[in-house]
Amino acid sequence: MSKLAGNDLMKDMEFLINELHKEWDRSGATKATVIIGIEEATEVNQTLAAKIMEKQEMLEKDELSFKQSIGLSRENYILLRLVKKIKAKEDKTNEKGLDMEFSVPLDNEEYKLFKSMFSPKLV
Repeated sequence: MSKLAGNDLMKDMEFLINELHKEWDRSGATKATVIIGIEEATEVNQTLAAKIMEKQEMLEKDELSFKQSIGLSRENYILLRLVKKIKAKEDKTNEKGLDMEFSVPLDNEEYKLFKSMFSPKLV
């Protein structure tokens, strides 16, 4: 393969990965809602942060196939969406100062991941 073709291939792969990241950053339609108590929020956030760090370390350290690397990246994006949603709802609830729990609408991927990590109450 020529150097020029190799450069084009790298640019195409970078473009593809960037497009995947944009797609993974979007949440799908709401499939379930989880309820998190204010007193549980810190633990939930810490657990999610630890999971993100664990997966990121796996991406950086391990000898992974391309397929495994893409799968881990996708899971990290789902985790990040989950963290953003939970933090936004938690902050809004704390601003009001009235409620003892908050509900977070999740898409199918987010819900599966949340369910695998926690035992949520569903609405």
